[in-house]
Amino acid sequence: MKLQNLLLLSPLLFVACAGQTWQADVGPMFARMRGEIALQNTAGNIPAANSQNSLSGNMSLGDTEVSPYLRFETNVDRHRVRLSGFYVDAEGSGTLNGDFGDITSGTQVRTTLDFFGIDGTYGYQVLREQHYRVAVGGKLGFYSLDVAARSTGAREEVITEVIVPMPWVEAELMWEDLTLGANAGIMAGDLGDANGRYLDLEGYGKWQVTEQFDAQVGYRYLLLDGYGRASSRDFDADIDVQGLYISAGVRF
Repeated sequence: MKLQNLLLLSPLLFVACAGQTWQADVGPMFARMRGEIALQNTAGNIPAANSQNSLSGNMSLGDTEVSPYLRFETNVDRHRVRLSGFYVDAEGSGTLNGDFGDITSGTQVRTTLDFFGIDGTYGYQVLREQHYRVAVGGKLGFYSLDVAARSTGAREEVITEVIVPMPWVEAELMWEDLTLGANAGIMAGDLGDANGRYLDLEGYGKWQVTEQFDAQVGYRYLLLDGYGRASSRDFDADIDVQGLYISAGVRF
């Protein structure tokens, strides 16, 4: 069975299992985006890699944005399935350092950015003692990026979407009601709209306030470094999305 199908079906495999727990968490994420992006012109005579523009500098899209962060998790025996997602949108204005599509360098532009990320992970516990656990498995992420620039009489936009399967590992340390954890997924390949490398890292601390309620603080780092085609033109995106999140959860 393909990894994508396994991740999608895993929650259904655990329905009505004895000893199963379910948990939902929600809270704000203080996310920011960094990196560079380029879009080839319609004539195709300028390589995208030669016309990079900084998201935080030239496009003024690097401010910290408050975004919703959602997570759903179920555990049974040695198995854990987790779904999480967040959305970032930003607006700015700046001066292009390089051509962006048919908008030439030096032009003042109004810019917008929309990023959506959702992922599912399946982990199988391979080590467990009183104060630690280690799990290995797979992550399937869907990432969508939309960056647009507008000047007087012109508008250019890059829209790219990619589905990324990754090997995944997670480690946790437990002491009474406190859990400290970290997980990581990594992949390189020709996926969706782009050929690139992808990295998803997370570190977190969780306090089990009561048997049903917990509070969590974590940090998420996501790297998307891809080169491909969007709207029949080459694009080059080397960006990262990262930020602190704070959530409250309920177990049932």
